Amino acid sequence: MSDGVHVRMRVGAEHYALPVEHVLEIAELGAVTPVPGSSAVVLGVSNLRGQVLPVFRLASLFGIAGDEDPARVVVAELAGRRAGLAIDEVTDVGTLAAASDESESAFLRGSALDDGQLVGLIDVERVFAALEERAA
Repeated sequence: MSDGVHVRMRVGAEHYALPVEHVLEIAELGAVTPVPGSSAVVLGVSNLRGQVLPVFRLASLFGIAGDEDPARVVVAELAGRRAGLAIDEVTDVGTLAAASDESESAFLRGSALDDGQLVGLIDVERVFAALEERAA
């Protein structure tokens, strides 16, 4: 299940990995314009080279405590849809150790023990589905 390259990231005290085929770029968070009336998951919108990009606070979606001001945004894509995932830092890009299929989170495909660190493998389809539901 952990075949392929992943972008490893930190959100608060937790570590996650996103398959690199779903990552368009990693950038400084920069200026984000708040969206009035949106949920806590929606950080706002950002201008990414002339395109409006919705930016979501991954810590809020996962229900964990993240840094107060996320420093980075991972621009993720699934089936032509793009979203900015606000995270605290990118820690590595590479392959992961063997992963289990078990996870208690609805947003993870499983987890892996990599360099002594427990890493949650993000289920991109479930995350995008939840973001669309919460942004509506």
